[in-house]
Amino acid sequence: MHEATVYQNLTQLSIRKSRVGFLLSDLTQLLELCHVEITSLHLERQHADCVDILLTVDPQDLKHLLPTLRRFGYEVLSKHEEDNWEDKLQEHASYLDKYLSM
Repeated sequence: MHEATVYQNLTQLSIRKSRVGFLLSDLTQLLELCHVEITSLHLERQHADCVDILLTVDPQDLKHLLPTLRRFGYEVLSKHEEDNWEDKLQEHASYLDKYLSM
């Protein structure tokens, strides 16, 4: 008899990609390269110009996965504590405003 693996601490990640550049095989290869264990992957909506994807992954993988997805043209729709991208962007913008106002 096979034992079932129980996943208790999982996070759902919602991402969007342009239909023109989207291939499911590219996404799965990217996830494999980041050593992310995919618990589930759903194509939520297909708009005329983009595709919404819902991934269920271990939250420990998010720190490295989110910047990688953005680098490859994916838009991250969901909010996560591990995602400090917007905070860093805001910090850089504040620094730039301070520099320009001198």
